Amino acid sequence: MIKQHEDYYKILQVDPAADPEVITAAYRRLAVKYHPDTNAAPDALPRMQKINEAYAILSDPAQRAIYDRNRRNGVAYEYHNGQEPVGRRNEQRTVQEAEADWLRQKRVAEDAWRRAQRDAEIERDRALREAEDSWNRAKRQAEEAFKRASREADIERDKTLREAEDAWNRVKRTAQMPQTRN
Repeated sequence: MIKQHEDYYKILQVDPAADPEVITAAYRRLAVKYHPDTNAAPDALPRMQKINEAYAILSDPAQRAIYDRNRRNGVAYEYHNGQEPVGRRNEQRTVQEAEADWLRQKRVAEDAWRRAQRDAEIERDRALREAEDSWNRAKRQAEEAFKRASREADIERDKTLREAEDAWNRVKRTAQMPQTRN
């Protein structure tokens, strides 16, 4: 199946002058967001296929150079099976070459998917660790606040008891004093 390409830079939401690291980061972000395993939207699978197709071309320096050259020149550029570029002069490729290209692109897409999945798991674990650390900090702060309040309550209770005892002793001493008559 031959189809007209879409603008791969728009699909990955990057600038045409973007570095390979930026393209990879954009791909990973979009893969996490639109992968059919995590996105139940009906268009998730076709969108993920377009993202994979764009990444397969833009992540390969040779294919990206051809893509950019044709894009600059306004040449219609077609892709076979949404994968390997088929230039107008290369249309006589053999079935074995096409199959080998398809298998290579499939491996690239599967590797990219595994990397995106691994990165998502790493990010999830990092977020869980941060949440747990935050919970532990809050728990420690609450326990320290409780201990401070308890100490202050003990101090206030002891002070009140001493004052009551002092008042009692004053009353007792007054009651025991001999009364002098004038």
